[in-house]
Amino acid sequence: MLSYIAKRFGFALLALASVMVLTFLLFQVSSGDIAGAYLGPKASPESRAAFEEKYHLDWPLINPIWHKNKENLKFYQTQLFLHIYNTVTFKGKSFATGQTLWEIVRERGAASLALSVPILALGWFSAMIVSCFVAYYRGTWIDHIGVFICVLGMCIPYLAYMIFGQMFMFWLCPTAAWGIDPISNIYLPVAIAVLAGLGSSVRFYRTVILNEINQDYVRTARAKGVPLPGILFKHVLKNCMLPILTNLVMVVPFLILGNLLLENFFGIHGLGDLMINSISTRDIPIISALTFWTALLYISALFVTDVLYAVFDPRIRLR
Repeated sequence: MLSYIAKRFGFALLALASVMVLTFLLFQVSSGDIAGAYLGPKASPESRAAFEEKYHLDWPLINPIWHKNKENLKFYQTQLFLHIYNTVTFKGKSFATGQTLWEIVRERGAASLALSVPILALGWFSAMIVSCFVAYYRGTWIDHIGVFICVLGMCIPYLAYMIFGQMFMFWLCPTAAWGIDPISNIYLPVAIAVLAGLGSSVRFYRTVILNEINQDYVRTARAKGVPLPGILFKHVLKNCMLPILTNLVMVVPFLILGNLLLENFFGIHGLGDLMINSISTRDIPIISALTFWTALLYISALFVTDVLYAVFDPRIRLR
């Protein structure tokens, strides 16, 4: 078991290192003239030089030997090393505000957590309850209506949920349709995100549960007189955990991307809203750091899922 965890942990570190290097190379290629973007096209050479010196944009990309002032530079005075250090330690400074990433996370992180955690927890819990319910009544009018509503919900664009949900809230209670002041306003975007993702999750979980119900051990339990609710909730769900965990992890990046739209649409000043604003202003230190920490969240979720695979299925850790 320990060797299995160590191997998965090594793969996770390798993936994180690859993300770090790739984000650095991509942003160096696509960033363009940063000094000109913030100082204007008519900025003097002295102003541009001062800006580049302040944010170390005049340092060499990878190797000081390739730089014209190589005799005045230390081996670590490269933009790649600075990118890695600032990203890992949250010390990268915003070009727009001068704040460090740590200060920005302390200021905006609570709003993003207040949105993401309830969406993930409530979305998974409600999808499991509904999918078990429709699977229990398989082939009945309850199952048919449930599947029809799920397919109908999947056909509605995510943006439509936000637009009509906000329109309804403006009609019902205008003060609750924008921002998170008071904090109870967070209920609207959470409800919209949970409702928008419920259809696809229920369809997936229902299919997994129905496939497991047809296994031999379920027929044996039924022959022994075990009631179907006991089979469903005590035995079937445990054996369904591998695909359920996989689907739960696959939701994480879409949840983050969805929060970008939710926060920007509902005026919630969280990290998703910061990401959109940073992209529009070409605030490279903030974009690269948020990209890395999003990848860290996703890779960490994958690592935890791999460990849970071994917990629920001993055959995995024996391979």
